[in-house]
Amino acid sequence: MKKRGITILLALTMLFTCFAAAAETEQDAEKILVYLSGPEEMLNALEAGFEAERGDVADFLIMSCGEVRSKVWTEKEAGAIQADVVWGSDPLIYNRLDDEGLLCDLSGIENAAAINGEYATDHHYLYVNERYIVIMYNSDALKGDAVPTSYDDLLSEQYAGRMVIADATQSSTALGITSCFYQIKGISFFEGLKQNGIMLTKSNGQVPSLILEGQYNLGVAPHDAVIRLRNKAKKEGYSISLEIAWPEEGAIAIRRPVAIIRDEARSEQKQATAEALVNYLLSKQAQTITAKFGFVSVRDDMENTYLPEGENKINIDWEEASQNEDSLKTQYEQIFQN
Repeated sequence: MKKRGITILLALTMLFTCFAAAAETEQDAEKILVYLSGPEEMLNALEAGFEAERGDVADFLIMSCGEVRSKVWTEKEAGAIQADVVWGSDPLIYNRLDDEGLLCDLSGIENAAAINGEYATDHHYLYVNERYIVIMYNSDALKGDAVPTSYDDLLSEQYAGRMVIADATQSSTALGITSCFYQIKGISFFEGLKQNGIMLTKSNGQVPSLILEGQYNLGVAPHDAVIRLRNKAKKEGYSISLEIAWPEEGAIAIRRPVAIIRDEARSEQKQATAEALVNYLLSKQAQTITAKFGFVSVRDDMENTYLPEGENKINIDWEEASQNEDSLKTQYEQIFQN
C-alpha cells in the first residue's frame, strides 16, 4: 500500500508540473516583446510602472539605438519582425517600415490626444520624447571665448584634433544627427570636420564620457546624457566639468517614435497589451519618468525644462532625411573611411 501511495503521489506531482508548465507557456505566449533603447534604469522603471496593475505582460529587450535598428531591419529582411512594439532611435527606420506597410494604425490611442500639435505625424507611429543635438565641452579645458557658440565653430583650427562625435556607420542616432547636419550645413560640413581631425567613436553615450575624462575637449551628442551625468554627480555629492553650449543656429531636435509592428497572427489580447503600452508611454506618469532622465515630453500639459528660454530649436524634415539616407551614407563613408 505504501509503495502504491508513493506512485500515486509521484503521478499527481508530475501531472501538476505539466499543468503548471502548460499554464506558464500559455502566459508567455501572450506576453508582448518590446525592442527599445534608452537608459536601463529609466526603462526598468517604465516596465515596472506598466506592469504594476497588469502583471508580467511584457518582455523589454533593451538595446542601443543602432542595435534596435539593425535587429528590426535584419528580421524584416528575413521575413518577420519578432517584436510587437518598437520604441527609440529616430524616425528614419520607422519611415522605412511604414512605407512598406509594416506598422499598425495608432489613431485609437487615448493619450495621443494629449500630444502637443507640433509633434503630430501622418505616419503610423507616435512621438514619445524629444532630445536635442548640442555641443558639449569640458569646462576645465575651454573657458570664455574658447567656448564654441555655433556648429560652424567646430571647423575652427583651434579645435583641431580635440573633438569627438559618434560614427554614423555604427550608431543609429549618429546617422540621424548626420542627416540633420546634412540638411542644415551640407556635405562640406563633414569634409571640414574630417580635415579638422574629429574623432569618431562607437556610440553617442561615449561622447560625454570621453570629454569628461579629458580625452577630448568638446563634441556633439544628444543633451540628455549630460543631464543624467549631472544628476548622478549631484546625487553622489560631486561636481563635473561638463557643460552644454547651445549653438546659435539652434539645437537640432531628434524625436523618438514608438510603433506597433503589424502582425495579422497576433492575438487580440496581445494587440490590446501592445496598444496599452503605447498609451502608457504617453501618459503623464511615464512622461514624468522619462523627463527625469533628460528627455523632453511631447505632452501639451508638461513644461519643457531643458531648452533654455530664448534658444532656438531646429526641426528636421525627416521625410527628406529618409529619401537621402542611402546616398548620404555613401558620401559619409567616402569622407571618413579614406
